[in-house]
Amino acid sequence: MRQDIAEFAIPALIWATVVVTVFLLGTNIYGRYLRISRWKAVLLLLAALVVAIGAGFWRCGQINSGQAAAPIEFNDRDFSLGLSVVFAGMLPLALFPFLAKLYLTWVAGAVTEAEKAPGTAGFRSWLRGGNLACAGLIAICSWIGFGYAFLSPFVLALLALLAYPLLNMAMTENSSPAAAPPPAAGAVAPERERVLKLLDEGKITAAECAELLNALGQTTVQPHAPPTALATHRKTVFIGAALLLVGFFLPWLVVNMGDVNKELMNQMPFPQAMPNLGAMTQAMTSGPTFHATGGDIAYGLGWFVLLFGVAAAVLPYLAANLDSETTQKVSLIVLSLGAIILLYIFTQNFRVAGIGLLLGLTGYAVEFFGVVKARRLDWLRAR
Repeated sequence: MRQDIAEFAIPALIWATVVVTVFLLGTNIYGRYLRISRWKAVLLLLAALVVAIGAGFWRCGQINSGQAAAPIEFNDRDFSLGLSVVFAGMLPLALFPFLAKLYLTWVAGAVTEAEKAPGTAGFRSWLRGGNLACAGLIAICSWIGFGYAFLSPFVLALLALLAYPLLNMAMTENSSPAAAPPPAAGAVAPERERVLKLLDEGKITAAECAELLNALGQTTVQPHAPPTALATHRKTVFIGAALLLVGFFLPWLVVNMGDVNKELMNQMPFPQAMPNLGAMTQAMTSGPTFHATGGDIAYGLGWFVLLFGVAAAVLPYLAANLDSETTQKVSLIVLSLGAIILLYIFTQNFRVAGIGLLLGLTGYAVEFFGVVKARRLDWLRAR
């Protein structure tokens, strides 16, 4: 009896030690990489672990059911399956801190002085250490775990990292070399009184009032400040563009050849006395599943959708010489063109629509909401 307990307790103790060590090490890595508190790192790691376990089980079931094959095939099928499941589970562990980094940068404005530096210094600070490690791990896990080409997720991650220094450089080049002196307090007071009057009359909400007052302060005191924490409507547009960008590399169309063959066979009359009819039917209705990402859509329509969505997000920075109203009108026109193409793809293939296509639709809806909100704020400010 004691021997049985010892045989069970020793491995359990070893596994518990390994789990605790890995958890503490992961918490420390998350905290140092994101510069967040220990408790926030613990919560982020727990969320990543839950999603990682779910992704591993989902990938395992997908391969066992024959819907997908292991991306890298070895002589030992079990080893190929295990390798694919392990890397599929590791993907959220690298993806969560990477997305948290982008959130802290664009939404919370948590950027170091080195990352805010213009020119090559800013680019070097973004392409070093944990950022490159996360980008590489995301690409490797996507490749071995799900069969995506290594370069696609790696280039996507690099573009996400370089977006901030690129926009920072564009704003620095478009800004005037000498900032205008701040106006007197009396020049700002009428605008503030007008905003407060709109709030008293109930024409705007308290949140819109605070945003308008904040915008007045930023445009009068710091007209050419580099991007740190974005305005709420620009955060919304960037969140929509990020959803579109992520969805572009996920399956837009998921076609199961077994289901297609089954529909065709239901439309074809077969004699009941046909030999081996059951075996032939089973063979034809157990076909593989094919996935098409945004880049695989015919005539490059997926690339046009991505181009229009990203262009609407970065237009206020690349065309700083345009006034706000013109920029918003151009953004709405560009988004409308992309939305027409996206809706055409969805309506023609809604029965086989994948998660990537749905994310793209969600991203466009969020971008439209952000641009319309910006127009409303400008209209209220003009009053």
